[in-house]
Amino acid sequence: MKIMKYILICGNIFFIACGGFIVYCNITDITVQILLVGIFMALCFMNLGSYFYFREQFVVLSSQICHYSENIMHGNSVQKIWNKETITSKVVMELEKMKKVIAFQIAESKKEKKELQEMISEITHQIKTPISNIKMYGEMFTDTDVHTEQSKQFMDIMKQQLMKVEFLLDALVKASRLETEMIILEPSNSKIIETLAIAVNNVIHKAEQKHIEICVECRSSIQVYHDMKWTAEAIENVLDNAVKYTSENGKINISVNVGEMYTEIKVKDTGKGIEAAHINDIFKRFYREKSVSKVEGLGLGLYLARNIIALQKGYISVHSTVGKGSCFSICLPNRV
Repeated sequence: MKIMKYILICGNIFFIACGGFIVYCNITDITVQILLVGIFMALCFMNLGSYFYFREQFVVLSSQICHYSENIMHGNSVQKIWNKETITSKVVMELEKMKKVIAFQIAESKKEKKELQEMISEITHQIKTPISNIKMYGEMFTDTDVHTEQSKQFMDIMKQQLMKVEFLLDALVKASRLETEMIILEPSNSKIIETLAIAVNNVIHKAEQKHIEICVECRSSIQVYHDMKWTAEAIENVLDNAVKYTSENGKINISVNVGEMYTEIKVKDTGKGIEAAHINDIFKRFYREKSVSKVEGLGLGLYLARNIIALQKGYISVHSTVGKGSCFSICLPNRV
């Protein structure tokens, strides 16, 4: 199409130049005039011929592209046109690439939809048990034969069940917010020690129940450009994971190191460790290793943590040895 456009433009310029030349030179010789008019007319027909020729070529190209596009849409092979030095071949190859990308996106969308259905089903199943327990122990309070000691025991059980319900609903809400991009980060230059304090305070009760010691090594002067609320949420999810898979009387160490480009927050535990084959899977949404399927969780914590850090242009990596523990590195970019 560009060639046809250039030919038409050049032809028109030449026509105007010929006409101008005749007028300017005031040529009176009839033979020269006829010769110039003949050249003018010949070029005119050549110009029109070029237009119709390239128009026909364009129509043929459009028809071929439409034909091959229809075949691609119906899943038919069009490899016979590949690797030919033609515009049609190049367009078809690009369409094939687009088809593969779209097919992959559709497959991923179906997979995510299935996982979401499974998650809702899992939450529905898990939430029934604590609600039934709360209802049952609530009815027991109406029994006049219940002693004070039993009442206290019932209250403790009901609190535990309510905490479980709260955990399930909280995980669902956070995942929903992140998926629909409802989490709006508001980064500022803040002290990282304050962010760590929020994260540790939210898991310290669980750690104390298992007699797990949490140590923090961080200079109070270290500042990082980050969203304090959601970064604390990400670190809390990593810590919660560490507490969950660390045996009683274990230890979790948190250290902060400032590098040239990133500030690294290390969370090192003395837990069960992660097998090398599963290192790349633990950050996937809903992923639960079979060996820990009995431990409470939905496989959302590390997934959310990774996404929150990624939204701040950072990243999370992990090194682990089975039986000796894991070390998660949360890296946030420095801002000058």
